[in-house]
Amino acid sequence: MIITRETDYAIRILRSLANLQLKNIREISDEQMVPRQFAYKISKKLERAGFIEIIRGAQGGCRLTRDLHDITLMDIINVMERENMITSCLDGDFQCPYHRRYGFCDVHEALAGVQGKLSAYLATIHLYDIMFPHGGPAPVKASGASRDAL
Repeated sequence: MIITRETDYAIRILRSLANLQLKNIREISDEQMVPRQFAYKISKKLERAGFIEIIRGAQGGCRLTRDLHDITLMDIINVMERENMITSCLDGDFQCPYHRRYGFCDVHEALAGVQGKLSAYLATIHLYDIMFPHGGPAPVKASGASRDAL
């Protein structure tokens, strides 16, 4: 498992929306230094996952719909990466010639344990904490919305 450029860009897009204000892709892209073509593609994935809302039209843009305290690094990795295993042999579709020949693989079992521990750890890291380790921006209250309402 590796944090790819796409996952990094997704985190940047969410960071840009942390103040709960509506921003268009151009603003997000310029502010966070995310190439615009990637920002469009990634924002669609973030919308499908329920992290942001995309409002179309002249006055449209993107808005955060989930609290960054409730989104983990593992959540973002799962949304952005099709294959998020530390090695290809842990992918369910992988056909291991060693396992096929001998019927077992101790290396596979050991790496599966590492994968499990890594995934569990990444699920404890909340985006807000990595984005704003010294305290974040004062969120703008959107029409009476509170942290609990997000």
